[in-house]
Amino acid sequence: MIINPYLSTGVWLKGNLHTHTENSKCGHYSLETVIDMYKSYKMKYDFLAITDHCMLTELNESYEDIIVFPGTEYKYRDYQTLGINIKSYCDDERNYDNHQQLFNTVNDQGGLNIICHPHVYEDNYWPIEKLLQLNGYTGLEIYNNNVKFDNKGRSLATDLWDNLLSNGKKVFGFANDDMHVFQRCGCAFNMALCEEKSSTSIMESLRKGSFYSSTGIFLNKIEAVDNRLNLELKHHNLPVVFKFIGYGGEVLKEVYGHEAEFTVLGNEKYVRVEINREDGCMAWTQPFWIK
Repeated sequence: MIINPYLSTGVWLKGNLHTHTENSKCGHYSLETVIDMYKSYKMKYDFLAITDHCMLTELNESYEDIIVFPGTEYKYRDYQTLGINIKSYCDDERNYDNHQQLFNTVNDQGGLNIICHPHVYEDNYWPIEKLLQLNGYTGLEIYNNNVKFDNKGRSLATDLWDNLLSNGKKVFGFANDDMHVFQRCGCAFNMALCEEKSSTSIMESLRKGSFYSSTGIFLNKIEAVDNRLNLELKHHNLPVVFKFIGYGGEVLKEVYGHEAEFTVLGNEKYVRVEINREDGCMAWTQPFWIK
């Protein structure tokens, strides 16, 4: 049996969930400038979360053409997390032992908890042991675009994701800009399949895993039919490879072309799909749990 996190129908919406304004010491632009950039004709984002460091940036009730979620990036330096769609901010930013309390508070407010850039300074920035002990986080940044520019670590954290999944943690993978400057924005995003373009619908899809993450690849189809997974690209101008990945990060199958199919045997525990394009762009589905 395949547990499919994706809605069968809906509208695809594009969003970034890690964004800084001048309210962060590392940010450079006003809130209005940042929002205008993401909703521009070139970027065409449908939703955005403002996540300034250790604070809650005040937003208007609504913005034209884009849904903006209030949020924050918790903690001064170590073990940072995102709180998305929260109503208030309260934290001892140098206390690195209160994450479970933070997660509970964010969840009580109807928000999402996302683990930030797990390999930002070193591979053990977010130790697996700590993550296995914590509960109540929706997922982690499996790709953080800003890391490759400003830090000594790695942008990609799918190894940690597979470790968590293989240990039974049902968490989702996010790709975010971690935007500080214009030159580094629009490079990572999450495509959510939603019932409609509304804050409630977007949050519901993110919470359930009805989205894929990408650095430039768009998908036309993600479906589970009987014991098969079927995927299809929206554009097929460059060669790509689909990798079906299972327990322990094992590559179960590779398919070259603009569409791919995988037959589930029933012993995989989970299957996720990673797509690599010739120009370096990538995309990741959420895991399909196998029972």
